[in-house]
Amino acid sequence: MEIKQNVSEYFIKLIRSTIRNEIPSEKPEDIEWRDVLNFAAYHKVDEMVFCAVEKLQNKPDKIILDKMYAQHEKNQLVNTIQLAEAEMILNEITAKGIDILPLKGYVLKSLYPDSNYRQMGDLDYLLEEENLSKAGQILQELGYTADDVGLEDSHDVYTKKPYLEVELHRRLLPPTEENHWYTDNIWERLHRNKENQHIMEMNWEDFYLYHLLHFEKHYSMDGCGIRSVIDQYYLMKCLEDRLDWDYINEMLPKMNYVEFESMSRGLAMAWFDDGEMKKEWEGPAEFIINSGAFGTFEQYQKWVMERYKREEGINTKAGFFFRRMFMERERMEFSYPILKKHGWMLPFLWIHRLFKAVIFRRGRVRRELKSLKK
Repeated sequence: MEIKQNVSEYFIKLIRSTIRNEIPSEKPEDIEWRDVLNFAAYHKVDEMVFCAVEKLQNKPDKIILDKMYAQHEKNQLVNTIQLAEAEMILNEITAKGIDILPLKGYVLKSLYPDSNYRQMGDLDYLLEEENLSKAGQILQELGYTADDVGLEDSHDVYTKKPYLEVELHRRLLPPTEENHWYTDNIWERLHRNKENQHIMEMNWEDFYLYHLLHFEKHYSMDGCGIRSVIDQYYLMKCLEDRLDWDYINEMLPKMNYVEFESMSRGLAMAWFDDGEMKKEWEGPAEFIINSGAFGTFEQYQKWVMERYKREEGINTKAGFFFRRMFMERERMEFSYPILKKHGWMLPFLWIHRLFKAVIFRRGRVRRELKSLKK
């Protein structure tokens, strides 16, 4: 999808106005409502855009507005169905004495002022390995189809058309991820819901760090959209005074996430509050804007190649591959902050990064090499 800068800037203003419950600025004349509508759908935040557009004096023409109202009604329906289904799944599985941990969007919805704002693609749950097939059987008794069971290392997928997809996770991060050590023993840190002892809950520190792990995983692999930054904003606003920041700040360096967390917070505040957009965040911001809600590997690679061509004049796949292996110091500093003080370590860290890719992300390396041969 081709992203126009003026459209993305106005789009962020609309989201900001919904978040802050303000009257948005009117649409500039050089922007088409069709582009705004498509962009909102691309990032799966069309409900927040709709809420902003409703407050405008100069609304879109009838054709566009009818499409927005139709999508709004669908979003309301999907949200109602998903939440009702989530409760039924939790009730049915826990009634069998099975412990289950709700994840991601289902929990994040509770932090949004309106659950409709936080659109979800699926319902995610974590279960212990020995309970996975039992829970899957319960889902099938509830009318779900086993679409992808035993094929993924980390989760099984069940669907119920037209709006429902459930992922039953056996682990939060696969062992190929560098920071899997943090989530491998998550069951030891969970606590039980007061009303239902088989519904497990993370403490908010773990939930915040898991959000970052999940955000960065998609960001570095296939891309992720603005919704992850909106999640970051609400996590900060709702939990800022409740989180143990000493613990989080102790964990971030161990995960090598100091820079990523700073960027996530910075973008959230720059886009949706009164924060300043720093120059080093402009590249990540552009990438997120171009990625859409879920991103694709092809989208990621295309964006990176266009960026190298624009900024460094690299026009060949061989040149692109070389630069990907030996990234410029400014980008390496994002993953290795120590370079800011010790630039002489760059060649050694190039080698470390290559070994890390081979050990922890060899599947992604294979995909990138395969795509370059096309």
